[in-house]
Amino acid sequence: MVNRTAIVVMVKYPKPGSVKTRLGRQIGMEKAAVLYRGFVRTMLATCRSTCFDTVISCHPDHPVSHYRAWLGSGCDFMVQKGADLGQKMRDAFENAFALGFDRVILTGSDLPHLPAAIIEEAAQRTGMCDVVIGPAKDGGYYLVAMTQEDFFPEMFDHIPWSTPDVLHITLKKLAAARRKPILLTAMRDIDSQEDLNAVSAETGLFSSHRTDET
Repeated sequence: MVNRTAIVVMVKYPKPGSVKTRLGRQIGMEKAAVLYRGFVRTMLATCRSTCFDTVISCHPDHPVSHYRAWLGSGCDFMVQKGADLGQKMRDAFENAFALGFDRVILTGSDLPHLPAAIIEEAAQRTGMCDVVIGPAKDGGYYLVAMTQEDFFPEMFDHIPWSTPDVLHITLKKLAAARRKPILLTAMRDIDSQEDLNAVSAETGLFSSHRTDET
């Protein structure tokens, strides 16, 4: 039996002042929103270059019809539900499994430089462990993948999101539950001007928006 795999990308509607606000305070909210549109477009192109299905997990601040008008057809859409990021991530897994997927790779939309090879590696490694995690260099994680059989929703509970302790506490929780994780290559989320400059220097992406720091 062939496993059905979904890449679920958590996306916000690109309204200035609602996306990439930390970056926006440095380069302007309008520019940050334009950049974010590019982030999402690039990430979706990468996802579609794999053999997996792409699902957009939409922030509920705008109706799904707005996301469809922005991103077009060719993928499924779901609405994020939950009081915090952990609940939204848990709900995204549960919704994807309810759609009939056996394996889910969940990621955010801050990594336009995420290679297809890492997505494919995450899918392959789910059969070797209980959960696959892509560590972010800020102490969080940019990707998490599990099969329906190994789904561990409690890993998303009581985590201090948006702090440098996210990954550390998550790994402690997995160890306490005797769950085996595999960690992928660490990557940098783009949250600030420093991040943007570093990723642009490494990859050439968005180089026209790079601002050299003195």
